[in-house]
Amino acid sequence: MRSSHPRSAAVAALVASALATGLLAGSADAAEGAVSADPIRIHDIQGTTRISPLVGKQVADVEGIVTGVRTYGSRGFWMQDPDADGNDATSEGVFVFTNSVPTVAVGDAVKVSGLVGEYVPGGAASGNQSVTQISKPAVTVVSSGNALPEATAINEYTVPAAYAPAGDPAAAGSINGLTLEPSRYALDYYEALEGMNVRIGTSRVVGATDPYAELWVTVKGWENTAKRGGTIYGSYESQNTGRLQIQQLAPLAQQPFPVANVGDKLTGTTEGPLDFNQFGGYTLVARTLGTVKAGTIAPREDQGAGGQRARGGHVQRGEPRPDRPAGEVRQPGQGRRREPRLPRCRRPGGDPGRQRRQERRHRLGRADPDEVHGGDHGRGRPRLPVADRQPGEQQGRRRARRQHPPGVPVQPGAGLLHRARPRATRRRRPVSSRSRARPP
Repeated sequence: MRSSHPRSAAVAALVASALATGLLAGSADAAEGAVSADPIRIHDIQGTTRISPLVGKQVADVEGIVTGVRTYGSRGFWMQDPDADGNDATSEGVFVFTNSVPTVAVGDAVKVSGLVGEYVPGGAASGNQSVTQISKPAVTVVSSGNALPEATAINEYTVPAAYAPAGDPAAAGSINGLTLEPSRYALDYYEALEGMNVRIGTSRVVGATDPYAELWVTVKGWENTAKRGGTIYGSYESQNTGRLQIQQLAPLAQQPFPVANVGDKLTGTTEGPLDFNQFGGYTLVARTLGTVKAGTIAPREDQGAGGQRARGGHVQRGEPRPDRPAGEVRQPGQGRRREPRLPRCRRPGGDPGRQRRQERRHRLGRADPDEVHGGDHGRGRPRLPVADRQPGEQQGRRRARRQHPPGVPVQPGAGLLHRARPRATRRRRPVSSRSRARPP
């Protein structure tokens, strides 16, 4: 473990040997205290798992360089040890929760004393990962204007393809107690960088800017691409390992957050501490924010005042339309009026001969084949109201061609269109006794 005041193992062994032989006054307990007098470093606090080995304990004079200051929301600052221990599983950065606007600035070399804890965004019952932090701090500024530790690059080559390890069966499937493997799993990779200064290059926007000044990008431009520039979420076993949320450290009053849509690109370098929250997962809180370059999804040209648009270019109700006067907006629930539809023969460009034939049929009391009820084209007749019938006139297909005086029956064969068999002489199909029997 590298330190600004190293105490080698040889010196510690020499002191213990002198105490054991009586050359120095003291006891073995004093020798043990001398060996453990090394100052606590940030990687000692973070440890090699998601839970700090020093959780619930007080630490004193933890050194680091301030890499980011947050003056809103969860107020505090991030600091990082410039002397790494060479273990990829231990993070060199940590968040210091001040609960008020911090008095430090980026580039300050500080010493922090406080209580080590694990903050779970959303509460312990939410199932979210925890964030290691130092609370109730006592901060001492040693110097200012120091160079920041070099940012760790996050890109498609550094993030593993596998998302998360299998949970520990002995811990009800939890992964909190497992040793981090940042070279195998994406979640372990991000956890090993928690609180550290990181950076990304030009990345595709896969989540549009929301009302809380946040957007999402992917550092793997080829991973699960969607047709319109987004990324597809497959399942719990097929997650997007390159997806990161982007926020900014600067308040919106000082620096407006860029408005981005799905398919846009966040160009240039985006750099800052790596955080975790319940609404976006691992989040790069940008100290330096890139520039948004518009992609393939563009706003409609006919959008005017009062129109509303959905993300991805979809149109919602209440949006102006090009076929309406400027400023006129159709309200939700307002129906569209339709003109009555004319018959085909009366439409512009219809058949005038057919129109004349149809009018002639109406004058003669006949119907157009297209108007016959029941679809009996060419053979049926219209059903006339009772008041329009002639005395003795029968309705239906089987009616007399000539009209007869009232009370005079129509004789068989006397001009009938169809000859009907008397009802009494109709033959019926005999029903056998077997068919009448009820089933058992």
